[in-house]
Amino acid sequence: MNKVLVASISELDVREILGREFSARLSIERVSGAGQARRKMDSDGYSLLIINTPLEDELGAEFAIQAAERTTAGILILVRQGIYSMAADKLEAYGVVVMPKPYNAEDVRRASRLLLATSARLQGMKRAAVKLRSQIDELKTVYRAKCVLMQYLNMTEEEAHRYIEKQAMNSRRSRYQVALDVIRTYEN
Repeated sequence: MNKVLVASISELDVREILGREFSARLSIERVSGAGQARRKMDSDGYSLLIINTPLEDELGAEFAIQAAERTTAGILILVRQGIYSMAADKLEAYGVVVMPKPYNAEDVRRASRLLLATSARLQGMKRAAVKLRSQIDELKTVYRAKCVLMQYLNMTEEEAHRYIEKQAMNSRRSRYQVALDVIRTYEN
């Protein structure tokens, strides 16, 4: 279930705006200020953030930028018609969708669905990036262990590689774990 955070002073009926059927599949929480919303965004994984400006402690634009930089949540900000162009020019560069008030509920619904889909893709890409970072770190550690073996035991790179592979296979551990042991043994 996707989590939605609504930051709004007024009692914005998000379930009505998004439609009862669509919002029934969402977990929706509401706060009235940017400070509260920041604390929630840091602790919970939200897929969608809806900001109805102004908030009780700030306008909301700076919070939208911070949220865009720190989360994978889709962000929709509702602003007064008079500042729509200025807000759109500033916020769309951060991937924030800006809509003028008064708004059309169907447009908000469409934008929310699009933002939820985009958030899901971003979360998948983030997981892939974390996995790749882990693999790169593992390869760097194994390479460093090979260098240690080459330096301290005068092995060739091939010999060091075979040594790590054989130790991993014989001890039923990963190459990374063996590499860590080699580094600890010779560099401490």
